[in-house]
Amino acid sequence: MAQISRRQFLASAGGLVLASAVMPPNLRKMLSSGLFESPSARGADVVNQIKHVVVLMQENRSFDHYFGAMPGVRGFADSSVPKTRFYQPDAKNPDDYLLPFHVDTHSTSAQALPSNSHAWTVQHESWNGGNMTGFVTAHLAADGLDGQYTMAYFTQDDIPFHWALANAFTVCDGYHCSMLGPTWPNRLYLMTGTVDPQGGNGGPVYANSVPSSGFSWTTYPELLSNAGVSWRVYQENDNYGLNVLEYFDQYQTAPTSSPLYQNAMRFYPAGQFEHDAAHDQLPTVSWILPTSYQSEHPDYMPAAGADFIASKINAIASNRDVWSSTVFVLIYDENDGFFDHVTPPTAPAGTADEYITVKGKSQPIGLGFRVLCVVVSPWTVGGYVAHNTFDHTSVIRLLEQVTGVVNPNISTWRRETVGDFTTVLGCKGTSRVPLLPATAAQLEQAEEEVRRYQLPPIPGASQSFPSQEPGRRQLAPAC
Repeated sequence: MAQISRRQFLASAGGLVLASAVMPPNLRKMLSSGLFESPSARGADVVNQIKHVVVLMQENRSFDHYFGAMPGVRGFADSSVPKTRFYQPDAKNPDDYLLPFHVDTHSTSAQALPSNSHAWTVQHESWNGGNMTGFVTAHLAADGLDGQYTMAYFTQDDIPFHWALANAFTVCDGYHCSMLGPTWPNRLYLMTGTVDPQGGNGGPVYANSVPSSGFSWTTYPELLSNAGVSWRVYQENDNYGLNVLEYFDQYQTAPTSSPLYQNAMRFYPAGQFEHDAAHDQLPTVSWILPTSYQSEHPDYMPAAGADFIASKINAIASNRDVWSSTVFVLIYDENDGFFDHVTPPTAPAGTADEYITVKGKSQPIGLGFRVLCVVVSPWTVGGYVAHNTFDHTSVIRLLEQVTGVVNPNISTWRRETVGDFTTVLGCKGTSRVPLLPATAAQLEQAEEEVRRYQLPPIPGASQSFPSQEPGRRQLAPAC
């Protein structure tokens, strides 16, 4: 049986509403039209109804950092791990440990937290052989006292849009980044299914760096082109260096008239995706890249990311035909070093394509720490949570189901370990969805708060364990 349950939320001033003037207008329109009621088809049957898959990968936030306090998900109240897991050793704290601590965006500049190291070595030190005890220790060594922000977390009041989106649609609390490492390798897993661990085509890649010869293994967009499936990378001039396809020889040398150049190397004006979605001109597969300011990479603001995300979903919802045939997948590339308490699955030593030797030591590539994933579609409405294990290759495997184009780069171990997202599709939804706040006003407020306030203080002695209110869950039908 698929590991999915339904979260129940009590109606209140900030709880469930049938429709609200502060919802993005096109979402409100679709709600009133009845298209928020999920079709009866489930799982693989839904795949035949999908015409568009839109993937937006944001930057550098862990699951506990954003959603650890959210009712009904595997967060701070998780009884499946020792409670000591949350007491991270910290020689700089009077208690000799540091618990996850709330950072209030309305009285501090927590919207602009500093970035922590998320390099291969520091991520593996945080993981600490699966003991998950090295977060503060590793980041103190790498980042100084700023490293203590690894334990910072937000609540609903701090990032209301992200919470509302997760409460309205399906959140995956078993979604991991693909590597215990930084941005580019994780984005390579999203776009290609591998980091070339055998080193035959420019890899193995475990850092944000490219060899002088470039990368040359086959990417998934190439396979789509070969099969006649339409795709596009939506990016602006400021793509924050996130288009990893740019680092492949075949894209660098592609003629300007070729699909590789036209779909991956072109830049678009702001609003191009919104225009194409509203006018039913989306390709089968869209990958969206944020600008630096909108990426949520610390110290860029979650509020800017929320406004960016909302504009994409609102555009999809502006067209009835597009909304009724589209799956929008919101994911994050890696955790930026922010704490997460769930031990990621790792392959047994010696597993093909899952180990890299770095500085003479063979270490697992991943899975990495949990990151956010919310699946937005007519088939994921109703505030569900999926507990299945996923990673960035799960997105490719969903695309395999939709397009029929199989990616041979994904390792056997990953195919056996992580799901393909069909398990989150098809749960019968509800027209009652939580409030989706207006993001433009929140962004303006966040910018002012960052200007006005200082960074939040680090807790001293006598810390309090982080709170996660209990969420009553109702077993959902198998999907």
